[in-house]
Order: sequence, then structure tokens, then C-alpha cells
Amino acid sequence: MELIVTAEDVARRLGYPTPLGDPVRQRIEVAVEDAQETLIGHLGRPLFPAQYTESGVRAGADGWVLSHGPLIAVISAVLETGTTSGPFGTPTYTVTYTAGIDARADPQTAPLRLWVRATACHHPLLADAPARQRRVASASVEGQSVTYDTAAEPPVVLAPPDLATTDRWRLRGRRVYQSPTRPNPPGLTIPGRYGHEFWPGGL
Repeated sequence: MELIVTAEDVARRLGYPTPLGDPVRQRIEVAVEDAQETLIGHLGRPLFPAQYTESGVRAGADGWVLSHGPLIAVISAVLETGTTSGPFGTPTYTVTYTAGIDARADPQTAPLRLWVRATACHHPLLADAPARQRRVASASVEGQSVTYDTAAEPPVVLAPPDLATTDRWRLRGRRVYQSPTRPNPPGLTIPGRYGHEFWPGGL
């Protein structure tokens, strides 16, 4: 799985020394993957742009009507010969396009990275992280007992924000509308805008 934050990003917040050894890196990456899977399930969408191909797409006054967004680019639009749809015999196309969010690089998706980092920091696999440990005041020679320094402030690791803070990117529907334009010749790339199919405040 591609990660939207690096193992080093999480390690710095947990106080792990760098460069990371393979065992620690692997545990951090598992924690990040678990956080991302939770986020993907909540948003109902991938965290990276992807390429899609759809058949039976009409190009009308409102542009292409596609199933994934935000639309990045239309790669090709091939006329489906011998097919029509609609009351006026509008031709249909097979459209290949890229769409989606870039949760790793887009500055606007910083809240998604914040949520993943903070959630990974609290993963059980990383319970031994220096930033999650209480300070030891004393320990018996045999190691049978440990006394913690109760006078010291406990370590503070940023708690994950509420998952609802990511709802700006959550899909409510599956229809995406391109910006208004006249029917376009196959292969023309047109920037798009996105309508009411996302949660309020969506991209």
C-alpha cells in the first residue's frame, strides 16, 4: 500500500532514533497502513488519483457525466459507433480519465495526513515508543519491580482528531459533473468542477 505519510514522519513524533532499523520501520508502516485503511473506509474513496474507463458516457451541454471525482483530466473519449441514448439520439463515448484526491502531496489534504499520523502514533504496535513511555524513577536489580516518576508530567502524544474532521473528502454519491461545455471531440482534456455529490464543504 502507498503511504501518505512516511515512517520517519511518525518516528519523529514518537521519539524513535533515526535512521530507523528495519523492525521499527516495519511496525510503523503497518500502523500507518491500518490508519489509512480506516480512513479509506470512512471516506469511501482511494487516497490517490486513479485512472478510470467508462462506457456509455454522453457529452452534453453540461459536459461529461462521470462516476469518479474530482476530475483531473480526460485522457480520451472514443465515440461508440452505432450507439445512441436519450430522446434526441445523443451519441455515447467510452471515456478514459484520471480522477481523485492526492492525500500525500496536495496541500489541501493536510488534515488527512494529520489524522493518519496521529492515529498511527497511538497504534498498539508502537506502544514501546519513547514518547509513549512514563519516566522510570527506579528499578530493582532483578528487574522485578519498577517505580515511575509521578512528579514528572506524562508524555503527550497528539491525540487523533475526530474522524468527522475528514468529512470534507467523504463521498456521498458517485456522480461527478464536468464544468459546462459543448460536446467535445474525442481526446480533448478539459478541467472540471464538482457538484452536490460530495458532503457539504467538499472539493
